[in-house]
Amino acid sequence: MDSLQNVTLKTQSGQTAVVSTYAGHLLSWTNAEGQDYIFMSKNAVFAPPKAIRGGVPVCFPQFSNFGPLAQQHGFVRNKQWRLVESNEWSVTLSYTYDGTEFPDYPHAFELITRMELCDDNLEQTLTVKNTGSSPMPFTAALHTYYTVSDISNVTVEGLKGLEYLDSTDGRKQKYEAAEAVAFPGEVDRIYLKAPEVIKIHDSGAPGGGRTYEVRKRGFPDAVLWNPAEAKAVAMADLGSPEWKRMVCLEPGLVVSDPVKLAAGESWSGAQSLRVHRPGVKL
Repeated sequence: MDSLQNVTLKTQSGQTAVVSTYAGHLLSWTNAEGQDYIFMSKNAVFAPPKAIRGGVPVCFPQFSNFGPLAQQHGFVRNKQWRLVESNEWSVTLSYTYDGTEFPDYPHAFELITRMELCDDNLEQTLTVKNTGSSPMPFTAALHTYYTVSDISNVTVEGLKGLEYLDSTDGRKQKYEAAEAVAFPGEVDRIYLKAPEVIKIHDSGAPGGGRTYEVRKRGFPDAVLWNPAEAKAVAMADLGSPEWKRMVCLEPGLVVSDPVKLAAGESWSGAQSLRVHRPGVKL
């Protein structure tokens, strides 16, 4: 991590966040007691152009294989971004693509991410500008990794009644009947038309439990992922037992309400993250 150009954000209450100009990537968010809210794998590789395992990678202009690119999750998470501005509590970064490097994606764009750390939340905004001359299709996600005590202590609230694509079962469309989604094994789901607010409950977190409240705007879908052991051990930058300490809940523009951005137009999406503990609000 030391080899990358990083910007550190701080609040008066003692929270910190670290953002890298490599990939416009949020690397950490830590409270005043030194507890990590954002997961970073102990086996993560900080050597561009390798993508970083943990934090908040930006998936663009493609999420997974939902698009024309052969490269999973697009290419901006493997690129150096430009620092536009920063102060003690916020940072803005941008990445510019001229449409020539990847023949399967001949669409020029500028991508801007802004992260703001406040005493009760962290907000990330992603803005896309079509700088080309033709309509630009894309899919996207903020691939957010949360730190948890153990995945067996985790449930997710707010997804009941939704349809989802089950990526562990050929992306068959299924119905979510559970009030609280648990993780008995591998979970890899794209929830369609997900609500604005989703909550991750971790009953084993320090201090009697923790709830992450995710509030999303502009992203119609939500991706929920934990690879479980069999897949995790095959991932050199994750492995076991690291997979037990993480869960991904990603605001996504994947299947619902597809965007084909007109030349000269812009699109924005955002997530606002809050952490609640019993009797204490961050």
